[in-house]
Formats: sequence, C-alpha cells, structure tokens
Amino acid sequence: LATKVTIAGGALYVACDSGLLGSSEQGSEALVKAKAAIPPAIEEWMKYFGLEAQLPTMPKIEFSPVKAWNSG
Repeated sequence: LATKVTIAGGALYVACDSGLLGSSEQGSEALVKAKAAIPPAIEEWMKYFGLEAQLPTMPKIEFSPVKAWNSG
C-alpha cells in the first residue's frame, strides 16, 4: 500500500510541477515540452536495452486546449 501511495504522490507532484493541472496555457506548454522530450528518451532507452527496432514516427497532434475551451 505504501508503494502505491508513493507512486501516486510522485505522479501527482510531477503533474503539478510540469503544469498539467494549471491553466490551459500551462497545459499547452507542457504538451509541447512532452512532445519534444519523448522521442529522444525512447531512442536512448532502445540503445540502452540493445533494441534496434524501427519505431513509427510520432503522429502530429494539432490540439490546443485554449482553442477547444468552451468560453461560454
């Protein structure tokens, strides 16, 4: 139980710290940062584990929470 609580608390901390739980502008910035960081990290992990498989390219996500927000 303690491990699960620690993992959940860590995930919540990272989400708050990266701006995912903030305003829509902060969420958009966090999405841009994540899209820039994920492909190099996957490539590094593949080299570390000795996998040389070719991954498909990342799809382009053209979604802006600011534009999709219902301003009412």
